[in-house]
Amino acid sequence: MTTDTTMVRLGMDDLDWATKLLTEAFLSVAPVTHLFQEPKREIQTAYFMRCSCAYALLFGECYSTVDKQGVALWLLPGGTAMTLGRMYKAGMLSAPFRMGLSAFVRFMGFAAHTDKLHKIAAPKPHYYLFALGVRPPAQGKGAGGLLVKEMLKRIDRQRFPTYLETQSQGNVGLYRRLGFDVAIEEAFPRLENLNNWGMLREASAT
Repeated sequence: MTTDTTMVRLGMDDLDWATKLLTEAFLSVAPVTHLFQEPKREIQTAYFMRCSCAYALLFGECYSTVDKQGVALWLLPGGTAMTLGRMYKAGMLSAPFRMGLSAFVRFMGFAAHTDKLHKIAAPKPHYYLFALGVRPPAQGKGAGGLLVKEMLKRIDRQRFPTYLETQSQGNVGLYRRLGFDVAIEEAFPRLENLNNWGMLREASAT
């Protein structure tokens, strides 16, 4: 791993603890609560987060705060569309067996919908905030914002837009304060009471 004064770039040797952090961060919130059901929710979530983290470690970049309270997974311009070969290398193709059929069907519907909106909202090369998680005791204390702000400094220098998704209306205002605007919004057709906000931030001149 490499370190600056505010965040640490992660490597494959960080996969276990980063997976655990992301699992804890998302276990009790949307979209996980809509995709995975008890009694297997924690196991299914951990598998999904491990694959997501592995994908970003292999084909993007992952960062944590120095105190390991938050983790951000990024995909980079030219590599924001997930490919079958890369998914295989990240362990994602065993999802039907690891998630179970019903959870896998829900997940695939979720992924297809977010992918569709992503392509519409961000057709040009861009950075993609694939996932951002903060340990529950540290939530609301600035760890997530710090990780995003530090990456946005680099993105602004490179003059790329940045895209992310959230399924929490409460997060929309938080991301607005970081310069994101809602580029597209649509309810998931087969997941009741779950909405997706695709948010885009153009590079800042400052």
